[in-house]
Amino acid sequence: MAVNAAKATLKQGKTALFVCDMQEKFAKVIHEFDKITANSSKLVQACRILDVPLIVTEQNPKALGKTISELNIAGAKGPFAKTQFSMYIPEVIKELSSICNNGPPESIILIGIECHACVENTAIDLKKNGYEVHAVADCCSSRTQEDRLLALERMRHMGCHIATSENIIFKLLGDANHKDFKQVQSLVKTPTLNTGLVNIISKI
Repeated sequence: MAVNAAKATLKQGKTALFVCDMQEKFAKVIHEFDKITANSSKLVQACRILDVPLIVTEQNPKALGKTISELNIAGAKGPFAKTQFSMYIPEVIKELSSICNNGPPESIILIGIECHACVENTAIDLKKNGYEVHAVADCCSSRTQEDRLLALERMRHMGCHIATSENIIFKLLGDANHKDFKQVQSLVKTPTLNTGLVNIISKI
């Protein structure tokens, strides 16, 4: 599928990060949960350094618990409780209208679980409403690898950019002369953890 190169870029001040349902009760059932948590934590830290705003949701938190403590979501919008299998709920829509310099973002970085449920449905809603979506493959998962991979493939075919956490970080930086490069560099010195996509990435 051809990609419009201009739309594949990420700009500070025009980008927001969505953290979808990274909750305590999922820890023991999600494929490679510890690894996607570590990769997500690095991405969240980088976005905080680069002043990329965060929006966080929690699926039925009374049953599934709070957002995991490994993710520093201090200062984020939310977490917003939901039952809908998409982050595109009224509270989030309201925040989107002014989250980037008192206006909406052009692009959304999307991470979380489950890839084939709330992440994919969020991507569908965002695309329908004109946003560029960057789904971060090594920060998204499902209970099964099969559901995860097929969801990433469907998102790619609907026009989402399928990325990795480091790819996103370097797109946001853009230049080694960026004022925050040294801070972010300290994060990426630790290699991204392999979440099982390497051998089948050509299929995504």
